Amino acid sequence: MTAGTLVIVIAVLALFLALLAIRLHVGIALMAAGLAGIVLLRGPEAAVSTVANQPFSTAADYSLTIIPLFILMGVFAVRARLAQAGFDLASRVLRRLPGGTALASLSGSGLFAAVTGSSVATVATMARVSTDAVTRAGHGIRLAAGVVCAGGTLGVLIPPSIVLVLYGVVTEESIGHLLLAGIGPGLLTVLLYAATIVLTVLVRRRRKTRAGAQDAPGTPDARGAEETPEAQEQAPAAGAGDRAGGDAPHPRPDITGFLFLVVIFLVSVGTIYLGLATATEAASFGALSALVILLIRTRPPRWLRAVGDSVGEAVGLTAMTFLLMVGAGVFTYFLALSGASTALVNAVIGADLAPYAVLVLCLLLLLPLGMFLDGISMILVAAPLLHPILVGYGFDGIWLGVLIVKVAEMALITPPVGMNAFVYSGAVPEAGLGRIFRGILPFIAADAVVVAALIAFPEIVTLIPSLSSAR
Repeated sequence: MTAGTLVIVIAVLALFLALLAIRLHVGIALMAAGLAGIVLLRGPEAAVSTVANQPFSTAADYSLTIIPLFILMGVFAVRARLAQAGFDLASRVLRRLPGGTALASLSGSGLFAAVTGSSVATVATMARVSTDAVTRAGHGIRLAAGVVCAGGTLGVLIPPSIVLVLYGVVTEESIGHLLLAGIGPGLLTVLLYAATIVLTVLVRRRRKTRAGAQDAPGTPDARGAEETPEAQEQAPAAGAGDRAGGDAPHPRPDITGFLFLVVIFLVSVGTIYLGLATATEAASFGALSALVILLIRTRPPRWLRAVGDSVGEAVGLTAMTFLLMVGAGVFTYFLALSGASTALVNAVIGADLAPYAVLVLCLLLLLPLGMFLDGISMILVAAPLLHPILVGYGFDGIWLGVLIVKVAEMALITPPVGMNAFVYSGAVPEAGLGRIFRGILPFIAADAVVVAALIAFPEIVTLIPSLSSAR
């Protein structure tokens, strides 16, 4: 790559960041920056040809039909109140555990993220509701922020995951195996997040008990202790909300709705595991079963409206996803045209580093992207660059896919500019970025443990796919 081409690549990257800074849609920003680079490299005619051909070549892939089907399945499930049923059941089952309300909020955020496929959308939707529930139960807003921001990242691993599907499309890895491979890491992440919540609540209870003993009524410092920011953030009685249910009554669990949710999971993921259907066929079965359940749980006069609204919402989400794909396709084409992709591969190989050193460096490169991009955009931009490098070092493609997707979502909660934190701050302004990031830090530590475990024990990722009959 010549010096002139390097200048063009840097200018295009700067243009892309500038377009993001003025809040242009990520897909349009990627497309505009990529086209500007193509004009500078090959002229306007090449850019016009790219606009004419790239959208079709990017979207005209049969395997992509799984995306609108999974989105439609998720929208039907939300309209049928199945995610709410799972949240209500978790609230009832977990209410007596330390941090039970926070654990229920974690499950609610995870279910919503799995249904929508978007971490950012989950945070924007769940922030206010979960924060009110967690703070009413006697916990601080820091814990609420950490639960929502981290819980939004769960949907990228727990199938059906749109992000894993897109990774499979852009890298030509088996989508069925990728979806199954996300189950083990997803469950491990849930367990460590839950342990983080319980430990956080227990530690704060212990500190509060000590503070109460030291500042007993009548001591000079008792009033001052109650007026500290930490005291203001916490409820008067440590854990009282979880034991008594807080100010919000625990709803009666919708067992039928939860069972319907299990049915959809078994139809869409179980058929892949048993080899009864391909990923695309399983997505269609899942969408059909979700539609039937929506009709069962909706009164007949409202059937048409419920289905119509669901289809309209699914079309909008699908269009947004495909716009991101087309924009990323144009931008990736520019990088290939400039030789930047080849130069990056050659530079990494020429450095003669140990394979795992290269792996860690590539994963660390994803963290700054969380300042500007959501998980889907990160995968569409980074996967075509990183996947060939790491597969060339002998790493398993399915294992790499899950690891890269996990770190990409981890980037969304990593300081100093984790996108989820800023989305949460916009929805809950009184939280303040400082307290939000302090609440997220324990969950970042849990994510680091998960990533280390996936690297040390690849079987966490590869076991379920290896036992399945997935096609």
